[in-house]
Formats: sequence, structure tokens, C-alpha cells
Amino acid sequence: MTRHYSIPFGTPIYCSTFINTEIIALGAGGGTSKSGIKNTITIIKLNDTEEEEKKKTHYQLEKGEDVPMSILFDRSNNQLICGINSPQLTTHPEKNLHLRTFLWDKQNQLIKPKTAQRILTYDSEDNYQRITSLSEKTPKLLAIGGTNNQLNLLNYPSLKPAFSPMWCDQDDKTLELLAVDFHSNGTQFLVASNRNIKLYSTKRTSPPKQNKLPSPDLIRQLEPPTPHANQSCAFRNAMYGRGTNCKTLYTILNYLPNKKKKHTPSIWGPAADPRKAVLMTWNLDNGTPGRSKTISHKPVTCLDMSPSGHLLAFSSSDLSIGILDASSLRSLLSILHAHEFPVTSIKFSPDEKRVVSCSADMTIRVVELHAGIRDRSYKYMLMLISLIMLLVGLLIKFLN
Repeated sequence: MTRHYSIPFGTPIYCSTFINTEIIALGAGGGTSKSGIKNTITIIKLNDTEEEEKKKTHYQLEKGEDVPMSILFDRSNNQLICGINSPQLTTHPEKNLHLRTFLWDKQNQLIKPKTAQRILTYDSEDNYQRITSLSEKTPKLLAIGGTNNQLNLLNYPSLKPAFSPMWCDQDDKTLELLAVDFHSNGTQFLVASNRNIKLYSTKRTSPPKQNKLPSPDLIRQLEPPTPHANQSCAFRNAMYGRGTNCKTLYTILNYLPNKKKKHTPSIWGPAADPRKAVLMTWNLDNGTPGRSKTISHKPVTCLDMSPSGHLLAFSSSDLSIGILDASSLRSLLSILHAHEFPVTSIKFSPDEKRVVSCSADMTIRVVELHAGIRDRSYKYMLMLISLIMLLVGLLIKFLN
């Protein structure tokens, strides 16, 4: 039986990343408001016992520094990479040293600041580093994206620019940069906005001109399906599949009532609520839509994929979290009212034995995944492969 429990943290949590199978790093705090809640990076061992829960390592940010809004851990260099706004620079937002790196000293249980630099061109003190994403394959690329709709790709670990800066349409104020993901084979990356998903090559095919960095080559652009007249449809997240699902792209589509459309009362009663969240897959080779499934009747807030690519975890604004089989999209687990506020981060552990969700409600929800859930996903794949082999065998026998 799957076991899950809540850990009170005492501070709103905005981002998280696993250090190892049992230890997680959290970006938490009260922001730049004068609430008295300190902004910290906290490393905690996940355990439901009070004694273990007290084993925390805190790094308190300086006065005026914002709460970490994105974070990841690079195991090869043993360092945390974060998006943290510098002390308020109302008159000079362009001086914001928002890209931070910290060394994790495991032996002494210390978080040590390493570098701080400006990558994005902010025009407002409200902008922040929403996206921090690192490729798996060498040579590695680090994607840094902001709420100003700017995306920069850096060589890693040098943090030197790899391509020229990329911008979403700056004239369209409704367009929003949401996510970046790298394919596991290192050949391409995706850039997700609410309007479209763009796939780019990581290869530098054109040489720099007059000391100008090249732009990445666009492979393909995916558009959301056309919604009904009373709906609007927007992408919320996108991720590449892994392992046996590496030829699949996963996207979250949130459907909402169309504000521009006036709803006429019906004699048959109230109309169905058009709000829903759909998980849609795409064929990576040709960009055609594949399977789709409604996974919530409220917008989805977060999405993550297990390291093997067999499982998907998501959170909904109805305060629930769910786990799906990535091949069949079959629901494996659902936890209602996992938090008091919507989830801000959901992550699989490196060994896929647990899923952790965090929220501004100051709690951590830990879901211990029993072997049965993981086995069900593997068994489905084996059954599918066996069925395909059987059909191929019957077809060959029939043709002969």
C-alpha cells in the first residue's frame, strides 16, 4: 500500500530539487515583503520521524534578497544552481545578479556561496528567474529563463554564452515563457510558452559572425489544438520522454472559459464547466499529436517525469496530486487535498521510490511509492511489447 505523509516546514516553499534519494533542497521564504519570514536555501533529510525532520541545513540569504524561485542540483559538480534576485534595485533592475551557484559541502553539512552573475536583461524589479534547466549529455548546456520572456543558453560549467539570447514575442503581452527541457540524447531542447512549443537543435551549425553568437536552429513548432467556442486553450508545461518513451513529447494543456464569449442560459440547465487539464503526447519524429487524456477538471500547476521515463507526476489547482503511467497515460495514484494551497514544485527522487510536492502552505508532502506501482508500469510495457510481437507473428504466418 502506498504511504504518504506531510512534513510541516514553517515557511512558504517555491522550488525544490533532490540532492540524493533521501535529501532534498528547498527554496523558501517570505520574498521581499516585510513579513519577517527569512529567505533561505534549506537542505532536509526526508523522514516522517521528528528526530530526522530536525536535521536541516539552512543558508540564510542576505537582507533584501528575494526567495529562490528556481533551483536544481548538479551532482557531477556537487553544486546548487538557483534563481535569486539581488537586493531590490528599483532604479537599476539591470544590475540584478540573479544567477547564483552554491557548493554543497556534505561532510560539514554546509552550503557555500560560489558565484553570482547577471544573465537576463530585466526591465522591472518584478522580473525573476523562472527557469533553471541543465542538459544531461556532455557538452552540457544550462538554460536560464525569466519572466521577462528572455531565455539564455550557457555552456556549463563555464557559464559562458552558447547561443545568442532568445526572446518570446515582446509585443504580445499575453505570451508567457513557461518551461525549457533538454532531450536525454542531448541533440535538442524545447521552449514552451502558453502559445506554442518550439523544438531547437543543440548543434551549432552556423559559425559566429563578427563575434556574434549563433542562434539555435528551429526544428519544429507545435500549436495547441483548436478549442470549442466557449473555451480558451493554453500550454502549461512540456517535457521530453525518457527511456522507452524517448520518442514522445508530453504537454499539459489547460482549458478555461472564454472570457470574450457571452454564455447564454440554456433551458436544459447550466452548461458543463469547460475548465479541464489535458495531458497530450506528440510524436517527436513528425510532430503529430498522439494520445490525450483529461487528468484534472482544474488547471494543472506542476509536472515531472521519473528518471527512467516510466512515470509522470502532476499537481492540480484543486490541491490534488496524481501519478500516471507514461506509456498508457493510465492513472496509478491520486491524492486528494494534498496541500492547502496549490503545489509550487513536484519532483521524483533519483531512485523513483518517492514523489515530493511542496507548496506555499508551508508543508512538504512525501509519497512513498511501493514497488507495485512501479511494477505495474513495467508490466504494461511488457504486455504491450508481447502483444505487438504476437500480432507481427500472426501477420507473417498469414502472409506465408
